[in-house]
Amino acid sequence: MKLRVLLMSLIALFAVSMQAQTAAEVEETVKRIEASSSKCNMGPEAFKTFIAKFSTNETFFNSRISLTDEQKETYKDILLPENMKAKEPFAKDDEMYYQSWGEGQYSKVYLECGWVDSYVTHIFEFSRAKAGKWYLTNIIVDE
Repeated sequence: MKLRVLLMSLIALFAVSMQAQTAAEVEETVKRIEASSSKCNMGPEAFKTFIAKFSTNETFFNSRISLTDEQKETYKDILLPENMKAKEPFAKDDEMYYQSWGEGQYSKVYLECGWVDSYVTHIFEFSRAKAGKWYLTNIIVDE
């Protein structure tokens, strides 16, 4: 229960901090995550290399998902390689939707997805395993 409260607090924090996402703001998050100096790109596997393959190669994508079968079934509609990258605002369900990179740490990276000028709908959490490889390890959903 404490973990759920913590996760919901994180979502609320992201929602407040990400009130509007312009194309320029999304592009800035891409530059930050792809920078060689970014902590997530240090170590055995650079995140930028991982995510380039993860978002385009379905076999690789399926090999790097570390979710329960229940999570995979619940989120199968959004659990697609093409959804694993930042996207400038685009029309979806008669509103504007975006995906942008959140904080990039040495062992965690977050892809925040939500409505422009509104709230984050879900966050994809990527984690670096002990062997240094990146995996999709969690989907945090605002309920």
